Amino acid sequence: MARKNSNPTAETLRELEQTGDRVAEWASENALLILGAIAAILVIAGGIGLYVQHGANERDAAADALAMATSQYRQAMGADPIGGGIPEPANPELAEKTRTDYVDRFTQVGLDHAGTTAGALAWLEAGHLQTELGRLEAAAESFGRARDSATGTAIAALGSIRLANLAEDRGDPETAAAAYERAASVEPYPLRAGALADAARCWVEAGEPERALAAFQRLESEHPEEIIPPQVASLIAELRLAQ
Repeated sequence: MARKNSNPTAETLRELEQTGDRVAEWASENALLILGAIAAILVIAGGIGLYVQHGANERDAAADALAMATSQYRQAMGADPIGGGIPEPANPELAEKTRTDYVDRFTQVGLDHAGTTAGALAWLEAGHLQTELGRLEAAAESFGRARDSATGTAIAALGSIRLANLAEDRGDPETAAAAYERAASVEPYPLRAGALADAARCWVEAGEPERALAAFQRLESEHPEEIIPPQVASLIAELRLAQ
């Protein structure tokens, strides 16, 4: 699965589910764009569909804080505050300072609105910016907070996916495989099949053929209509032939 950095709502996830593999790849490569779309939806919809945890006042406050932080970050980077791509500022020092400032901003949203969907999304965005800044340990902590504060939701699965991405980047396929499997266990997450395929691939890389086969068998049984990535299918075919 291609990896860059990123961020969702009920409508976004339904669209992802409907468009299958093509959008799965797009989502992986455009995580920040997804968070921007989420923030825009929160502004327009006033938190409809996401905020059921702590009552109307807390839902509104969390939605407003996340939407405001996202909009202002986009403006600071020279992007449209509502949507579209975020250009890289010509001044590298300005880009670094902006990201650093907004790591703190999104972190504060996550802390102030713990237990809300907006708070979990803020942790995802903080982790994304920390990754861009090369602060990988801090990014892992932020993604872990997103995962743990949104247990059982698609946002928790996204936190696990980002942790898997970081583990792969540092050459730790075993940790990555476990994180992918954790994401695949989250029922509301529409890209569970892709997570299982990545788990199988990473188990192969980790020298764990039995676990790779188990993950792949789960993929076949739980998602029989899924198109298997050729790379993964080839690795599993080799394992099965060896056995």
